Order: sequence, then structure tokens, then C-alpha cells
Amino acid sequence: MRIRTQFAIGLLLCAPAAASRAQDSSLVSTQAGTAIELRSDSGHVQKTFFTRHDLVRVGVAAAVTGGVMVYDKKIARWTRQPHVQGSQSLHHTVDQLTRLNETPLTIAAVVTYGLGRLTKSQTTADVGLHWTEALLLTDVISQAIRGPLGRARPRVSQDDPFKFQFGTGFTKFENRAFPSLHSAVGFATASAIVGEIRMRNPDATWYAAPVLYGLAMVPGLTRMYLNQHWASDVVSGAFIGQLIGSRVVHYAHTHRRTKLDRALLATTVMPDGHGGTMVMVSTQSLFGDR
Repeated sequence: MRIRTQFAIGLLLCAPAAASRAQDSSLVSTQAGTAIELRSDSGHVQKTFFTRHDLVRVGVAAAVTGGVMVYDKKIARWTRQPHVQGSQSLHHTVDQLTRLNETPLTIAAVVTYGLGRLTKSQTTADVGLHWTEALLLTDVISQAIRGPLGRARPRVSQDDPFKFQFGTGFTKFENRAFPSLHSAVGFATASAIVGEIRMRNPDATWYAAPVLYGLAMVPGLTRMYLNQHWASDVVSGAFIGQLIGSRVVHYAHTHRRTKLDRALLATTVMPDGHGGTMVMVSTQSLFGDR
């Protein structure tokens, strides 16, 4: 995904509908020309990054992944058929699309954050920061799973999707199939941006989400086409990315900012007198991004 595309998405998020916030967050204008964002730390907000409801999602994802794994061999054989592979030009095009991986997406996220800071756009910087955090966390978690499992890629284990050589994923590229990192970062990107849109402009979610999640499917599907991943690798990666992206954004908008967040987003914090905190940012940053 090109950097200018990400900047355009950032601008979309800067629409005047930015007044929508998470349940425990609200904005108040003051005569001094500042906006106060209230982030309550009292009992209604989950204390942890992951919640017990996420255990249900993990269980469902594990069951679906296991079900898909049963058909991995059949799906892989189908993707290798000549009529699916098509012409050499098609193969070349797909090979180019698969370059949409964690590196260019992370660069795009960091650039989005940087543009937000340079243009004093609090919204763009906020989106870029949370997008970057989601990608980094997704990468770490995916690698932590891939290394120990050591699942062989279909190109080196044509007819055996259950070939696991435990521990070899740390040293061998051929044994880093599960989960698909391409799929994970694609869905982490979509989930984080959709979450930011939902916070600021809920009415835009119904058309933005299908487009973003549709694009998120592309990297994983290209890896299946190129015989680099089993279908269950792609499904598991999609779940991980979606979960991490959504949790990063939700947590960021329902909890008090950390010292690192305040430094990166140029905000200041003071007590609100009611057991919570007030995050001070400029009115121009929040409402002047047109």
C-alpha cells in the first residue's frame, strides 16, 4: 500500500465527525482555545489489555482454524492447478502484490504518525501511532508462535500440512508457515484503522470496513497462490491481526495515556477532580484538520 494512500486515509479520519469517542472518554471545549479529553480510570473500564471475552474469540478462532486445517491439503492442491495459476503475467502480478508485507505497512504507519506531528494534526498522529503499535505487537506475537511450532510451508511439504518441526521456525524460513505474517499485518492494519474510524466517525464504518478488510485479505491470498502458506495459516494470521489491531485502539481510547504516548502525541495530563484525568490537546489539532 503506497504511503500517499495511507495519508489519504489519515485525512479521511480528520473529518469533523471526530467528536465520537469511547464510552469512558469525552471532549469539552474551553474559552482558552483548548480541548479537554476526559479519560476516566474508574471501574467501568477494563484494567487489562486482553479481556476474558477475548478467550471466547480465541476459542472460536482455534476451532475455525482447526476445521480449515482439515482441508488444507485439498485447498493447496486446488491453488496449484494450471487454471488457477493462470499465465506468467498473472503470477508476476501476484508476486508483486505479496510484497505488501510488514515492512512497507510499518513504514506507512510511521510516516502517517510523522505527517501528523509535522502538520500538527492530532488525529493523524494518533492514528499513525496506534497503527504502528498494532503492527509491532502483531509481528512479535506472530513470530513468537511461528518459531516454536516450525510448521513447514506447502512448497516444501506438498502433501503433508501437519508437518511440524518444533523449534525450527527460529532458524529456517521454510518452517515459518503458521501463522501467516502477511495475513496478520494486513488485518492488524484494517482493524486498527477501522477502530479509529469507528471512534471518530461511526457513520463511515459501514463502507470503510468492507473496503479495508477486503484489502486485508489480499496479502494472505497471494501467499496461498504462491504456495507459501496453507489456508489455515492465513485464517489464523487474520484472527491474530484483527484481535491485536482492535485491542490496541480500544485500549488506547479507554485508558489514561502512558508517559510514552503523551510524549509521542505532545499531550499533557492533569487531574480532573473526579478521580480521573484530563488530557490537554490543542483545539486546532482536534477540530482544525480539514
